[in-house]
Amino acid sequence: MSEALRTRLNLLIATTIAFAFGVGLASVLDLTPVSIAADTDRDPGWVVGAPSRAAVTMEEGFSDVTRRVAPAVVTIYLTAEREVTEGRFPLGFEPPPGFQLPPGFELPPGYGPPSGDEPPAEDESPEADPPTLRDSWSGSGFIVSADGYVVTNNHVVAGAERIDIELHDGRVFEDVELVGRDPQTDVALLRLEADDIAVLPIGSSDATAVGEWVLAIGSPGFRAVSGPLLSSVTAGIVSAKGRNIRILRNRSPLAIEDFIQTDAVINRGNSGGPLVNAAGEVIGINTAILSTDGNYQGYGFAVPIELAREVVDDLIEFGEVRRALIGVSITDVDAADAAFYGLDRVGGAKIQTFSFDDSPARLAGLEGGDVIVGVAGQPVSGVSELQRRIRAFEPGETVELDVVRRATLERDRARVRLVGAEDDSPPRVASRPEAPEPTGDVLGLEVRDVADLAARERDRSGIDPGFTGVLVVEADARGAVGRAGITPQGALIVDINGEEVRTAGDYERIISVFEPGDAVSLQFSFRTRDGGWQNAFRSVVIPER
Repeated sequence: MSEALRTRLNLLIATTIAFAFGVGLASVLDLTPVSIAADTDRDPGWVVGAPSRAAVTMEEGFSDVTRRVAPAVVTIYLTAEREVTEGRFPLGFEPPPGFQLPPGFELPPGYGPPSGDEPPAEDESPEADPPTLRDSWSGSGFIVSADGYVVTNNHVVAGAERIDIELHDGRVFEDVELVGRDPQTDVALLRLEADDIAVLPIGSSDATAVGEWVLAIGSPGFRAVSGPLLSSVTAGIVSAKGRNIRILRNRSPLAIEDFIQTDAVINRGNSGGPLVNAAGEVIGINTAILSTDGNYQGYGFAVPIELAREVVDDLIEFGEVRRALIGVSITDVDAADAAFYGLDRVGGAKIQTFSFDDSPARLAGLEGGDVIVGVAGQPVSGVSELQRRIRAFEPGETVELDVVRRATLERDRARVRLVGAEDDSPPRVASRPEAPEPTGDVLGLEVRDVADLAARERDRSGIDPGFTGVLVVEADARGAVGRAGITPQGALIVDINGEEVRTAGDYERIISVFEPGDAVSLQFSFRTRDGGWQNAFRSVVIPER
């Protein structure tokens, strides 16, 4: 491996996910749902851009689009009184091991690495109330209607007690209204009372292709240090679409991540600002970065404007987001799945479990292992796009899903009546096992017949008395299952290619016909953290010997 490649791999491995943003070091991501009184008119007055692309010349660069867009971009100042907690960094800002602050940079009071050995001050007692700090930070936003609606990120405004907005022309509006916010998409909506304001036209992230020019506009920096760099413009391209970096989903199971990736420079304070195309139309909200130190390293992410628009419309009409669900736990389709299901491309979302007994998807006849490849006639590339397409519908509406059945490998359609997120409940998992002795095979597994386990072993492992099947004892990392990145030790194999596995004999008979290059679908039952068991569907390809 070359030294350059090794360096790049080390960088990727060391990468930590951090918000990029107005929140700076003084804010913690808040996932508490917020409900605020709604306006009567749902439409804020969106200005939709023309479906054309402006030409970018070497002489003018992006000067024309910048002149038109910058007046609609705002800087947001936020303040709140917070407890000073020694030794804690906000979520997403924990520094990597060995990280040291640059010369001349100081953390806000109360923030820093834990020392653990400093005695309390003489005039303090262990029971004393923690000190408080009047904290301030900044972010960005953009005006989307003549009525004064301003779109930004949830993490920019979360926890703020006061919000002020400075326009591009220098006008400042104090204590502006928070209309509502949605932690699951990281979108928030503000409103200011102002006349003669610029409005940013809305474009389409769906119609934007990878490789197109984009601009990120915002006000990076810290007000407490030297003030934000107002209306800074950076240029780049759309690097990818439909990215899921799990920065939201790790904190909320209902989070929707369908980010636009860009290499336009984004830093703290840029969060909430617009990502615009060469025609000056906003296609996304600059939201997050991947970085080892919290600063820009080439990987920026923006919330697609289509998703943000749906959230904003709900906040205006209902004061909260009404999220529609089909009631499933899903994973992205990979190359092995595409081979097994006979898909013409690697795309779709595979059902793993149902969120609750009367899940809409289950009531519509869908089964675990089925792959959803389309919504209302529109293809879906993966989990993120499926979530976003479902988000376009309201609870109570019926949506038609295109699926490929695991049982028959045939395409089918299912009509699913959507429910609201408030009707959702945690998944209910069945119970089942744990480990012991082997038989080698083409899947690279060693398994044991569960029927051979003594009653005492069954009780200790939590296996239902009537259960039969095989238990994975070991997995060869070079085998078909190991190469797929699956760690199945201690898991049950429930079926293979839709055929039930009740005994080790069943297992050996089924796998005996497999040849190198065959695509195989396995249904495992994995132990969950709460001691139960949950089904999961994985596809693998038998490697060459």
